[in-house]
Amino acid sequence: MATLTETLNTLYTTTWAKRRAGVVDQVFEENKLLALLKSKGMIKYESTDGRRLEIPVNIKKSTTAKFFGKGATFTISDFDPLTVLYDYWKNLGDQMVRYWEDDKVNGGSETRHIKMMNHKIDTVRETLNDKVEDALWADTGGSGVLDYNGLPYLIDNSPSTSATIHGVNQSTAVDSDGTYYWRNQQKDSSGAFSVYGESDMTNLYNTCCRWGKIDMLMSDQTTYELGEAEALERVSVVNKEAVSLGLDHITFKSKVWVWSPKCTTGYTYFIDRNHLGFTIDPSVNMVMGPWKQIPNQYEDVVTQIVQRGNMWVDKRRCHGVLTGQAA
Repeated sequence: MATLTETLNTLYTTTWAKRRAGVVDQVFEENKLLALLKSKGMIKYESTDGRRLEIPVNIKKSTTAKFFGKGATFTISDFDPLTVLYDYWKNLGDQMVRYWEDDKVNGGSETRHIKMMNHKIDTVRETLNDKVEDALWADTGGSGVLDYNGLPYLIDNSPSTSATIHGVNQSTAVDSDGTYYWRNQQKDSSGAFSVYGESDMTNLYNTCCRWGKIDMLMSDQTTYELGEAEALERVSVVNKEAVSLGLDHITFKSKVWVWSPKCTTGYTYFIDRNHLGFTIDPSVNMVMGPWKQIPNQYEDVVTQIVQRGNMWVDKRRCHGVLTGQAA
């Protein structure tokens, strides 16, 4: 006959299995950046047994294209346009502890146990939400930190300085034309938002669109509200995608514009979601490990809930950040 601890281990594990999909969805849907990446199909699932995350990028160009006349010949020369960059998988986790005394107090009442269990699961979910938001807005990344690559790390506010993203140094990497292909765009604000906000944003938007297609903007709350105040003086335009996701938003050139409390004050990020993504190992996507007895404690047990993933960029010239915006 199973002991109370064994019975509750099974109850917690099966309940988590039933709730896991909903918890995963809530973690991603409550984070605006990840919700919009998911909507674009840029949350990827890739099984791996390796330590590194592969990021295919197109860097090389053909050197044989030309205009030609009658009888002209072409130089026969093949090229491989695909280059694979690498980064590291990052592991996110939290723990759930059960004390023998709590198990005994709740006794044989499955209702009381389920109430306690759901409360603990909800607490873990909220904690993971906060950790994900913090990591996505940290100006850190690569092998030197345990966190995900943060958006400020992938879209740099000083793109000409020496920094290595996915193994490539942005200050020195050039393509066959001598162009710095691994630098995002950056622009300093020209002055008060009420005077220069729209022209600054238009300029950076157009510059980024030389290399891609901006379809999303993210700011801090203060900058977002400056944009909201300006927008209210004109016409209210909604973005159908943002509405379908239930996101409170404004638009700029019909593109969804949202905010994060973790974004640096005065910053607006211009994002091409075709070239920014988040990859998850589907076999380690908020999975619950086995219950383990805590050493030197009588029948107290613990388990961990873990995820393996990271955020990446496969083209940087199409993204940008506008800095120093203020009223």
